[in-house]
Amino acid sequence: MPNDRRNTSLAESLKPFMRGGRGKLTVRKLMDEVEIGDGPGPLLLLLTLPVLLPLPPGVSMLLALPLLIVAPQMALGRRELWMPKALAAREIDRAKLKQLLTRVMPWLSRAERVVRPRLSFLTGRVGARLASIVCALLALVLVLPIPFANLVPALALSAFALGLSRRDGLFVLAGYGLVALAAVVIALGVDGVRIGVGDLRRLL
Repeated sequence: MPNDRRNTSLAESLKPFMRGGRGKLTVRKLMDEVEIGDGPGPLLLLLTLPVLLPLPPGVSMLLALPLLIVAPQMALGRRELWMPKALAAREIDRAKLKQLLTRVMPWLSRAERVVRPRLSFLTGRVGARLASIVCALLALVLVLPIPFANLVPALALSAFALGLSRRDGLFVLAGYGLVALAAVVIALGVDGVRIGVGDLRRLL
């Protein structure tokens, strides 16, 4: 069965969410539909997608909460992922999800044309566990009110999700590179806020 999951593209595994009628989809239902056929990698990517949107900090924090629950469980190697009832019952508008996937699908399809198994030490048991721990830390960053801390960590999570799902160590390596970039961006953002607050105090 695992081989079948690896041979199914992420784009294909997400296409069912682009079909169907209007209405709402609960987070629990979304998790069940993705997990059963494709493991937690596509779910990680799907939960990361909303955070990539340019949203106010408070909204981004709320959207990242499911990630904060899922990523540590991936780090522990759990195959059946638990979600608190309140978050599991949260509803997602199918039309908005379809709209988001429509925007992302071309990028994802292009990325999957170059993805292939390589650098296996980065996606093996130890490598995957380490990457999952980093994903858990990135999820924590996304729910904290840190200035300029959304886009790059979310891109890193996307790279990890794609790399781990398709056993492509190069994408995992790209994820680590984006983590380093995120650290620089966050440090500069925090330093800029600190300088701005200091200047404001002097003016007052």
